[in-house]
Amino acid sequence: MLWTYELPPERIAQYPVEPRHAARLLIYKQGQLHEDVFLNLADWLAPDTLLFYNDSRVVPARLRQGRVEFLLTAIMEGSWEAGSPQRWKGLFRPGRFWRRGGEAAWEKGERRLLLRWAGPADERQGFFLAEWTPSSLSALEVVETFGEVPLPPYLKRPAEEADKTRYQTFYAREPGSVAAPTAGLHFTPAVWEKLHQRGIQTQPVTLHVGLGTFLPLRTPELPEAHPMHAETFSVSAEALQRLQQAGERPILCVGTTTLRLLESLYWIGALRLRGEPVPTLPALVWKELRPLPPLKEALQALEPFSGSTSLYILPGYPFQVAHALVTNFHQPESTLLGLVEAFIGRSGIQQVYGYALEKGFRFLSYGDASLLWRV
Repeated sequence: MLWTYELPPERIAQYPVEPRHAARLLIYKQGQLHEDVFLNLADWLAPDTLLFYNDSRVVPARLRQGRVEFLLTAIMEGSWEAGSPQRWKGLFRPGRFWRRGGEAAWEKGERRLLLRWAGPADERQGFFLAEWTPSSLSALEVVETFGEVPLPPYLKRPAEEADKTRYQTFYAREPGSVAAPTAGLHFTPAVWEKLHQRGIQTQPVTLHVGLGTFLPLRTPELPEAHPMHAETFSVSAEALQRLQQAGERPILCVGTTTLRLLESLYWIGALRLRGEPVPTLPALVWKELRPLPPLKEALQALEPFSGSTSLYILPGYPFQVAHALVTNFHQPESTLLGLVEAFIGRSGIQQVYGYALEKGFRFLSYGDASLLWRV
């Protein structure tokens, strides 16, 4: 079983601190703990560090009309840049409304959106036909007109106007996430400037955060059985080149999404070396693929590309790329907590979370941060 803990509800941050970089920072390295504020992150990093971050942008993908609600999780036919009509996939409630062929419409000025039920996708999600006028509007323009920020369910309040910026990293560029890569919420231009003054290189990659972020473990006693949802990503030539030429330089991942993407690149490269490219990287490929090629060879097998990954990182996972991780404090019985346990070990996670709980750190998306070095 994965390690877990009791999280008192009052420790879940409902709002971020202001300014963002005033959040507390807990540093863990080689069994030692230190405390600082996030503004000083650069002071804890070597000047030759390569910092990778996720530049995915959260879209206001939650649509409400009274008690009727829809959360867009994927565009099946169309794209964020394309116009009407499109086929969407998403969470919905109440089920009895939609499953009986319900439809809902939103209007604002000359803009109108109509959603029609088009059948089940799985036990939690459905397919919907989305049509709007003017049809030349992009899907992104439509959800920005009618949608709201999809705050996670543990924030026990409705989204506010300020969440449009608070629940977005300052460096967000590529639209597509339905949850923020929350480790990045602590960064500000001031933090960025201190990183660059120290000589630390920063490099974006893109992974769109999907439905899986919201889902607790369905089988805590057997975590391997948990279904991991695929998430789409893209990697530029510059990002690949920096990875391929990193050598012995320490690689810091901002957030679990960035870490999953960089680790996925190793396994995708390893599969390509064997002539076995796959459309979506399997969740537990790391348990099945042997022998393991050297990191440099696997990365050299890659070119700039877009893809999707279901990589599921659990204790026992053989890390290949990441040396350090900036991340928030995660929910009990979550896949993200399992990733952190894999990264710093059972004793490390007990030490870090025990200290954070004892010393009053704030937890989850709007909470404080940690800088963790791999065991």
